[in-house]
Amino acid sequence: RRDPNEPASKKKYTKKEFLDLYGEKKGLKVWKKAAPAEAAPAAKAEKPEKRRDPNEPESKKKYTKEEFITEYGKKKGEKVWKQAAPAEEPKKEEKKAKKVEEEGPAKRADPNETSGKKYTKKEFLDLYGEKKGLKVWKKAAPKAEEPKKAEKKAEEEGPAK
Repeated sequence: RRDPNEPASKKKYTKKEFLDLYGEKKGLKVWKKAAPAEAAPAAKAEKPEKRRDPNEPESKKKYTKEEFITEYGKKKGEKVWKQAAPAEEPKKEEKKAKKVEEEGPAKRADPNETSGKKYTKKEFLDLYGEKKGLKVWKKAAPKAEEPKKAEKKAEEEGPAK
């Protein structure tokens, strides 16, 4: 533990060293006062921020500032840490919008039709109105089991004649 009477010092001492330095009675008091912060039940240690190393663009591994400094030395470690500044994560809505932009809007087959034609959520709402459109959209949600059942049934029936 660090000596609380020397806050600038980072040197750690054993209980025996505290007792030798301060004597039995005062040594125990100082030892208790020097208890590690993580031993306090109310105190939650925050995880240190981690960033990707810009010198390893293919790696997804993240490192703490201390790890950068250990790897590159104090001056260069600080510089690389700043270069590795985390890009702001896009909000969920932005991610969704980007996905829709890339893939196009999700489409589902209208359960009230037999044609199997698929429609977007907007088309459901336009056709049925807001309230009923949402109900029909949810009803049209693909079920995970249906494709497996259809495949199994096709296997059982054999090739189409």
